[in-house]
Amino acid sequence: MQKGNSYIIICIILCLGFLAISSCSTTRSVPEGDRLFTGSEIRWKGKKPRDYSSLGEGMDKRTRPRPNRKFLGMPIKLWLYNMGHEPKKKGLNYLLRKKWGEPPVLLSQAKPDYTGKVLENYLIDNGYFQAEVSSSIKNKGSKKAAIQYEAVPNHRYTIKSVTYLTDTSAIGRTVTKTYDQSSLKVGAPYSLDSIKAERERIHASLKEQGYYYFTPDYLLVQADTTNNGTVDLFVKIKDNTPLLALRPYRMHDISLFPDYSLDNDSLSTQGTPLYYHGMYIVDSAKRFKPIVFDRSVFLRPDSLYRLSSHNITLQRLINLGVFKFVKGSFRPVRDTSRHNITGGNPNTPAIRDTSRPRFVQRGADSTYRRDTALAGTYRAMVNNRVSLDSGWLDAKFYLTPYKSRSLQTELRGTSKSNGYIGSEARITAKNRNWLHSATSLEIGLRGGLEWQTGNNSGGGSNSYNLGAEVAVTFPRFLTPIPFNIRTPYVPRTRISASYELYSRVNLYDLNAYTLQLQYLWQKTAYLNHAFSPIAVTYVLPTKTTNAYDSILANDPSQRASIEKQFIMGGNYTITFNNQTANRIHSFFLSGNIDVSGNIAGLLIKKGDSTKNILKNPFAQYERLTLEGRHYWSIGKGKQWVNRLFIGYGLPYGNSTTLPFVKQFFTGGSSSIRAFRARTLGPGSYFNKAQDTSSLLANEAGDIKLEFNSEVRIHLTSVFNFAAFIDAGNIWLQKNVPEKPGSQFKFDSFYREIAVGGGVGLRIDASIVVVRFDVATPFRIPYLPPNERWVFNKINFGDPDWRKKNLILNIAIGYPF
Repeated sequence: MQKGNSYIIICIILCLGFLAISSCSTTRSVPEGDRLFTGSEIRWKGKKPRDYSSLGEGMDKRTRPRPNRKFLGMPIKLWLYNMGHEPKKKGLNYLLRKKWGEPPVLLSQAKPDYTGKVLENYLIDNGYFQAEVSSSIKNKGSKKAAIQYEAVPNHRYTIKSVTYLTDTSAIGRTVTKTYDQSSLKVGAPYSLDSIKAERERIHASLKEQGYYYFTPDYLLVQADTTNNGTVDLFVKIKDNTPLLALRPYRMHDISLFPDYSLDNDSLSTQGTPLYYHGMYIVDSAKRFKPIVFDRSVFLRPDSLYRLSSHNITLQRLINLGVFKFVKGSFRPVRDTSRHNITGGNPNTPAIRDTSRPRFVQRGADSTYRRDTALAGTYRAMVNNRVSLDSGWLDAKFYLTPYKSRSLQTELRGTSKSNGYIGSEARITAKNRNWLHSATSLEIGLRGGLEWQTGNNSGGGSNSYNLGAEVAVTFPRFLTPIPFNIRTPYVPRTRISASYELYSRVNLYDLNAYTLQLQYLWQKTAYLNHAFSPIAVTYVLPTKTTNAYDSILANDPSQRASIEKQFIMGGNYTITFNNQTANRIHSFFLSGNIDVSGNIAGLLIKKGDSTKNILKNPFAQYERLTLEGRHYWSIGKGKQWVNRLFIGYGLPYGNSTTLPFVKQFFTGGSSSIRAFRARTLGPGSYFNKAQDTSSLLANEAGDIKLEFNSEVRIHLTSVFNFAAFIDAGNIWLQKNVPEKPGSQFKFDSFYREIAVGGGVGLRIDASIVVVRFDVATPFRIPYLPPNERWVFNKINFGDPDWRKKNLILNIAIGYPF
């Protein structure tokens, strides 16, 4: 066996050695008289622009060609290519040259003069009208070369004035009214992107006023650069803009085909239309009730076409979750006395109205006439001082539904820093269109196991959990007075009932029955709300053992956290999240308030010692959590993330501490990673059983403060590096004599902050992120006050120190 292993090791060493030797000849396949292109470099000559970093990044993206790709700084694909020969047939050479390898990028493929012009134009587009870019080839050795581009930006032009060249026509007045919303600001640097943004803004504003056929291409922005370093901008509608784009449109017929299929488009658009609240619904299969569309379609007959109503309608229909494809088709109507409801195809181009436009003469005589002298353009309309009457549009929405029923299975694996590993299986049956009303019915079952490996602290017992949930989600608010929020996102009402069994083998079983009513809505793309006016949980511990009773003798606060009780109240969560790929600064903000037992506490009289419902006490507390994150893109492939979490719980009345499911914990893979999960705190309290196998890792608190700072750097391919610092702790609201130092005190809590740090490797494969973080404590709050900083005790060479202080966290997903 040892000989076999030695043979494998020798083979690996020989392969690596051969690859290393090959790396010395990256130019082996470069033709004679040519060179290997190693990349482009951009240098600034003279005074650097203020935004040189972003400008340089934009210029770098425009350089061509790109050099050979590298992994950890090594051109492995090029090495593999050089190891092979031109293949005559499929085999090893074919794999090396055609599949695994990458041919050398040659200097002869570069066009530095052309690329220099591209870079120069990029600077001009950003206001550097006198920019100059030159190029030079920098040879490296005998077979390699790079290209250096030298940029001289010179003066950057700013906007001196913005003038809108419009007339007194309806469309001219509409453009003029939006002047104060312009993205072209006097004094701002000239930028082609801002001009494009202004065209898009005016286009969107006109679309909101009924100008369905108007596009940004019908707008012209002229620049006068003869003003000593400043620019005068003139915004106008192009003279040759067709009359079709200058006419506002109103809605005529709105038709929906909720059973549309590409495979059977002719039959799925035929049938007897049902007229409901201004809409025609062609649904021969009767898949959906009409009320589904009444709350989703915001275009109405006789109303002015509005882009916002169009977009809200499309997004609402998609966000219902029952249609996989949604497409709208708009066509002009010549005869408004006719209704073309059935039939049609969304892929057929819209037929534009080519009949002669109607005009009304301005002045004393307001009679209609046809002017054959008009060429059908904006300039002709202005010169003849006429205005257009409104046109009419038919709207058809073709909706391709999902299959109503689905079955989903999910298998997860977990690894915790307290030595536990486990797995969980879930199965969920879903009906997307329950009761034919786009209502979602979900029935889920789950079960999991967790067991301890090694002899780490955190031990005591293995565990398993079983759960079941039934949830119904309605695509509207269920309220005594119905109302419909004008938003692209479907408001929802979710009613759920669930049961969960959590069993710590040889210790206890914890049963939880939950009933909840939630209202979920999203006002904007970044802001979410979740309000639960009713949230009832009944906690019932069973099968407690003598072993667990002995633990409670030393930690009675745990008995209060899992005792039999009702949790009755409500909660509200608001979340703001504007993370996008192109933002330099992104924020995640979340706040939650959770109350229990306040109304019941006022209505129910106190018994012998507690207030009870159905002979069971109910929890009374107020709980508030706030979380903020800042994501800062500090360069290409680099991000700095900071997070602050504050949690505050106030148990009162029946409760001496928060219920188990509402308590705060710290430590572990998504918290303070230098301490094992649920072993830190509260405060400066230290459980001596932590150094043995008898600790039940379950330290919890009523108050939590946590701060995390992490720098993330993209290495190559799917690999990312991270360096981080975590700090924080948990505390109890009330004094517990059995846990000295655990109570929160304003004058001393900062002395009980734990600090840790480390490094991590992340494998980001887009659909899943596997994370490995290694951390060590920097400050330990349960040590004597003058010995809590432990930098001087770090000793990576000591195996005992590594065992106690090097914590490996393996997890799925980013910590925050």
